[in-house]
Amino acid sequence: MNRVSLLLIALVAGGFFVSVPLVEAARAPRILYLGDSLSIGAFGQTFDQSMRSSGFEVHTVVAGGASPYYWLKSYQSLPCTIGFWEKSPQSERRVGYVRAVPKLEDLLDSHGPSVVVVQTGINLYATLRSKRRTKAENISEVTSLIEQMCYSIAKSGAVSYWVLPPHSHEQRYPKSLQDELSSIMRNVVDRYEGKVFESQKVTRFDDPYPATDGIHYGPEDARGWAQKVSLDFNDFMKVSPLRSVPAIVRALPIQTPQSSSSVGYSSMKTNKASSSQPDELDLVLKLVEKSELQNLNELPYSNALGLYEYEVIDDRLGNYPYDKIRVAHGIVFGRKYTGAATREIGTSIAMRVVPLSKYKTLSTWEMVDQLRMNLELPIYTPKLD
Repeated sequence: MNRVSLLLIALVAGGFFVSVPLVEAARAPRILYLGDSLSIGAFGQTFDQSMRSSGFEVHTVVAGGASPYYWLKSYQSLPCTIGFWEKSPQSERRVGYVRAVPKLEDLLDSHGPSVVVVQTGINLYATLRSKRRTKAENISEVTSLIEQMCYSIAKSGAVSYWVLPPHSHEQRYPKSLQDELSSIMRNVVDRYEGKVFESQKVTRFDDPYPATDGIHYGPEDARGWAQKVSLDFNDFMKVSPLRSVPAIVRALPIQTPQSSSSVGYSSMKTNKASSSQPDELDLVLKLVEKSELQNLNELPYSNALGLYEYEVIDDRLGNYPYDKIRVAHGIVFGRKYTGAATREIGTSIAMRVVPLSKYKTLSTWEMVDQLRMNLELPIYTPKLD
């Protein structure tokens, strides 16, 4: 008897009504994927795409800085100010700010998943070592948070799959603290017949600290972690892994890569090297690919960026190490198309650009991105005079 059957028996015995038949769930599994900032970039992109490639109907909701305090309805609604990503089979948006992170109970009601994937934990280390409570009270608080999420998921008739925190730099969080949190999460999830993926067993944070934050992995390591989770998740779901396919439409990471030292991008120029993203570029470019918004009525906001890819014809400052560049242009402003939206493929243009992250207000604009996935190629935007 599998985990889903055991859970359904327990729910019926407890008086809960399961609205989604087991046969239907097995035929077309619906997955609700919740994540924190570790899912914003390469890990989340890779894991999300793997689940979709395996034939699941996936609804992804990722909020930077989120913890069970954000997801549970028993706590007040909280804003997300460091990156929010939501993707369904029909649409996708990625913005820098949302007023209120959606609540787990509402997501369960609206999407009716058969499995809920929860990637969380990093933001619970502070709770576990809070000075405002005793050690026993801290453990009780964290246990209660995980318990409430597991209960809500089980009550809905779904099974939970928890991705426990990966290894963090031990000068940031002592190994004993990391092990303690993993143990608490594992024990609670086990009581609800859920599954945990113990990320510490397959990850190792080797980058220097405090030169890095000791938590967030670079793209290559994050993808490797995601691939291991994907294999385990497919085994949990009894699905043979399928080959990856490119996303039709996706949104770019809010933070652009800070280093190209480990990038294996084939178009990197052989006569240049770069260990960081240049602050400003002066380039002559030829447009080779662009993202387009066909219908303004599809835009939920007044302004939108479109991601374009250019071939680098001339690097006037000699500080850019690639033959291609991606530039985020304002293609809609005040619900009207801009001149950049009409730029044709093959057009050459001279442009001064800066990293997209330089203009914080642009993080609140909708991003239209129909380009093939490339998390390493840095994202720039035209410099404002």
